[in-house]
Amino acid sequence: MRSSFHYLKSHKFFIFVVVLALLGGGVFYFKSPALPTYETARVEKGDVIQEVSVTGRVESEREVALAFERGGRVVAEPVQVGSRVGRGDVLVRLDSSELAASRLQVEANLDYEIATLAQLQKGARPEDIAVSEARAKSAAVSLDNAMNGAVDTVRGAYSAADDAVRNKTDIVWRNPRTLNPELIIPATDSALANSLPALRVEIEKTLNELTSIAKAAEEASDETALTTHLEATEKALFAIKEYLNKLALTVNGLFPSSSLTQASIDTYKANVASARTSIEGTLSALLGAEKEIRSAASALAVANDELALKRGGPTGEAILAQEAKIASVRASLANYDVQIAKMTLTTPFSGVVTKQSAKLGATVAPNEPLLTIQSNGAFKITANIPEVDVAKITIGDKAEVTLDAYGDTTVFPAAVSSIDPAETVIEGVPTYKVTLYFNDRDERVRSGMTANLDILTEKREGVLRIPTRAVTTKEGKKVVRVTDVSGLREVIVETGLRGSDGTVEIVAGLSEGDEVVTFEGK
Repeated sequence: MRSSFHYLKSHKFFIFVVVLALLGGGVFYFKSPALPTYETARVEKGDVIQEVSVTGRVESEREVALAFERGGRVVAEPVQVGSRVGRGDVLVRLDSSELAASRLQVEANLDYEIATLAQLQKGARPEDIAVSEARAKSAAVSLDNAMNGAVDTVRGAYSAADDAVRNKTDIVWRNPRTLNPELIIPATDSALANSLPALRVEIEKTLNELTSIAKAAEEASDETALTTHLEATEKALFAIKEYLNKLALTVNGLFPSSSLTQASIDTYKANVASARTSIEGTLSALLGAEKEIRSAASALAVANDELALKRGGPTGEAILAQEAKIASVRASLANYDVQIAKMTLTTPFSGVVTKQSAKLGATVAPNEPLLTIQSNGAFKITANIPEVDVAKITIGDKAEVTLDAYGDTTVFPAAVSSIDPAETVIEGVPTYKVTLYFNDRDERVRSGMTANLDILTEKREGVLRIPTRAVTTKEGKKVVRVTDVSGLREVIVETGLRGSDGTVEIVAGLSEGDEVVTFEGK
């Protein structure tokens, strides 16, 4: 019994010790910090490449939209889209027949002026002088006839005015030739009626003035004086015309009443209408007579100058004047040539027609783009580079280009040709336009295609390189952690070119084969 009890006590003590050991080991296990794990990379020699990747657009080297400066009708069959054209080829032509006809007239004038100059330089023959004398005499007779006709017209103007006022329209007045004429017809417009008596008094003075003008015209010694009298007569008749117009407004507003019959109203209206017609006709005759005198006087002056020139022989001034006329006509001819040339659109450079909207027989408007021409030269690519990358790019940098149309496996080599100095702000970000040209012409390339560019800005070959993430900065210095048999140690390094693939050049501080920590895990 005692032996069994002793066994039980010994067994429980053993279990207690085991439990304590297990509990202690667990506490130690869970309380102890876990050892860190590291990812490393080997320092190796290789190439570090820096690229700028951006999307751009393929464009033709030269592209221009063509339009006419003036409108017109298309008379020549236009070229079609896709046609290849050379510099100077006709693309579309507008009707220029009116301009051509006018040019022929100017050309004829030029021939005449050249012949006149030749005649001036030779001098006049006796028979030419006789012809000019006859022409001068004829012109003088024409002027005399025009002046006599003008005098008759002035006399007729007085007669027409006297008849229109005193015979035809004074039937509506009592005492019309006095200072107090009275209107004997009722008026619906009192203001108009009140103004008429004073106007009739003025017209009486005008008629008296016409008498004096007619006498002065008969005594005029030259066309200048007679023209002055014609103008004075015209002025008088315009005043009478204004008077008759107001009188017509009054009689046309009349209505029959117990004191005014319809027959009387009709007579008044007919007389006023006849008077107005007479004055209008007389004014036209006066203007015609004045025009005829001026024309005849001008013709006489030309004839006299021509006669004097032939009698006296050509002067240096006359020859210079004639040469100036020839130069002026030639300038007009050149102007027509320019205008006619503008009726034809020609190709400014060799290329292909990419757009065309002109139709045969259709009318086009000025400055309306009709055709677009792309040059045959190499295609270019334009892209907008953000300011953070543009400093890396220089003219001549090579680039690899892929086009969305052909996928990522088809690469077209290109090179940077220009960088715009001025910025273009896109969504608030300053960018700079960079232009590249394809190295080779390729029929697969089309204007407007989307281009994906990888521009090689710098490359270092056979240099030490490590992943960029292995480098940290401490107190302004570049530091990496190197692992070896002795453990971890920090090494200060000097870095160089940073590659676009996540590597960086090591200029100093590491050797090929070193293992550097790129990632530390727990």
